[in-house]
Amino acid sequence: MRFWRSSDGRAVQAQNIVVVHSELGSAPAIARALDRVEHAKVIGTLAGDDTCLVITNGPADARSVAAELGAAMFG
Repeated sequence: MRFWRSSDGRAVQAQNIVVVHSELGSAPAIARALDRVEHAKVIGTLAGDDTCLVITNGPADARSVAAELGAAMFG
């Protein structure tokens, strides 16, 4: 998965959800990108202006996705 890098943000796991805090206005693009790549561990996304919720099947998938997004986007 390839994303733009930013120093302003983080991806945090909460149960089966990953909360992605990003730059203002970028959350819809992040959600759309995740929806389009059809990530095997992602059920769906919901985006505001600077926060994106990524829904997974369970805590283990959420932990994995949070680590992947954190490294890809904010690493």
